Amino acid sequence: MATVLLDKPNIEKPKIEKAEADPIEYHWTVERFYRAANANVFDDPSRLEVIQGRIIEKMPTGPLHTTISYDLAERLRETFGPGFLVRNERAIHIAFDGEPIPDIALVRGKSSDYREGHPTPEKVALLIEVSVTSVEYDLGEKALLYSQAGISDYWAVLVNEAAIVVHREPTPDGYGEVMRLTGDDKLSTLAAPEAVWAVSALLGHKEAPEEN
Repeated sequence: MATVLLDKPNIEKPKIEKAEADPIEYHWTVERFYRAANANVFDDPSRLEVIQGRIIEKMPTGPLHTTISYDLAERLRETFGPGFLVRNERAIHIAFDGEPIPDIALVRGKSSDYREGHPTPEKVALLIEVSVTSVEYDLGEKALLYSQAGISDYWAVLVNEAAIVVHREPTPDGYGEVMRLTGDDKLSTLAAPEAVWAVSALLGHKEAPEEN
């Protein structure tokens, strides 16, 4: 078979532009974060959240924040029996570059279910952030983050205003239902609607939930 030699096409060499020298912010993945933590890169990795590729340090918790967080967690433990787990200041896994650390997470299952990884959104029944100095962040970026992750029930407890802002109906653009509750306003979790509390009871004196 004869070999046919084709003329070499006349193609101009493309110009190669120099890369800009502007610095690029490092995008952290959860995997990279844990590798760095295991290499002792951070002083206290337990206080660090990975939020959309950024590492954010959680605010220190004062006595009031600590007390309210503890009391709320105890209420949930009293209400939810086997099949649910209350986690205080432990991460949830929402994306390859996202592991926020809510103040309280009510998740389905038992502790041994999470030996290999933190709870994912479909396991989360309720998230609570207790806001003393982080109100804007918890109502803004955190609320959008949880909504985009599909968290169906998110409460932002505004300590200085004695209010609880309940977020439900998550969408990619934010929660479709946001309710600000105070005083004798009643609320319950989506996971146990039969247990009803007044906001004042959750944030003040301890009393048993009402039964519907």
